[in-house]
Amino acid sequence: MIKEGIPLATDHVHKDVAMVRATVLGPVVQALKARGEDTDAFLSVFDLSQALVKDPTFYIRNDVVYRAFAAAAKLRKDQSFCASVGRNINLTEFLPFGGPLKEATTIGGFFSRFTQAVSNETTSVSQSLFIEDSTAYFSAKRRFAPSASPAHCDGFMIGIWITFLHAALDFRWDPSSVLVRMCDPIVLPHEFHGIRAIRSNDRGFSIRFPSAWLTMPLNEEVSSEPTDDLVGAQLDMLAPRGFVEAIQVILRKHICEADLNVDKAAELCGFSRSALTRRLAKFDTTIVDILTDLKMEAAKDALANSNATVQNIALSLGYSDATAFSRAFRKRTGRSPRAYKLSTKSKENL
Repeated sequence: MIKEGIPLATDHVHKDVAMVRATVLGPVVQALKARGEDTDAFLSVFDLSQALVKDPTFYIRNDVVYRAFAAAAKLRKDQSFCASVGRNINLTEFLPFGGPLKEATTIGGFFSRFTQAVSNETTSVSQSLFIEDSTAYFSAKRRFAPSASPAHCDGFMIGIWITFLHAALDFRWDPSSVLVRMCDPIVLPHEFHGIRAIRSNDRGFSIRFPSAWLTMPLNEEVSSEPTDDLVGAQLDMLAPRGFVEAIQVILRKHICEADLNVDKAAELCGFSRSALTRRLAKFDTTIVDILTDLKMEAAKDALANSNATVQNIALSLGYSDATAFSRAFRKRTGRSPRAYKLSTKSKENL
């Protein structure tokens, strides 16, 4: 058996925080908007906004995505809504880094390059291409137990891949040679290019098709952007690496919320307080340390780039008053907030 492509993430700590790039919701949100739905209200239910869904550096928990896809189908009263959105995706705009896989000249090359490029989209789902004799299997496997049904999300992805195969093969398309396994086939459109779909579990999906198809040429060249040499701001496009960084990514967005305490932080990350405490202990840190670091990060930014008073910054970060904030800031940085602000202004004047 030959295996092409690579798993999405190999570090065992990644599976503890199931995250994916928020832009995966973009096509569904656009489709809702095109149908006259209030997308701002729709996104607010999941504590999201249009800006965040368009931000390629922003990651959210996979379960949030699954709930959002299900909610979109419910809103449209159409079980196959998400799969239908997937089948109308412009791949050149949706694949990793927003561009086509220019170096791929065959269907197999496209699948192989995709499994490598998509490693930067999520930290918790592996996608791979297997070839066994005359049969190829493209599969997505979750390394976590989802708390919400991923059926509509899987339908969306299957909609993309079946449509791609159908278009790439043209007159060679043979639906009797295709078998899809997924948690709930009801989310696919009826007579979806003639394929057969059967029920499986919620830990992933697979598409079986003739391995001979992999050698078929594509009509136009496509490629993914290599990530080996990314520097500077480009590194922000890569998925969070490691458990602590993943926790920081989740909590950074909420750091200025007044009710953000240890229990709320754990809940946002999908853990109980005790479970998150135990996991962070393995990395010699705590929830409080992470929250404090993020508050200091936000404080430095506000001091350097805004005219907000120390009192206002303190209150916005959940401190009772400027004194408590100043004490915490000095402990972390060795300087008072006012001294830090003056130092940044001095650098600007140099």
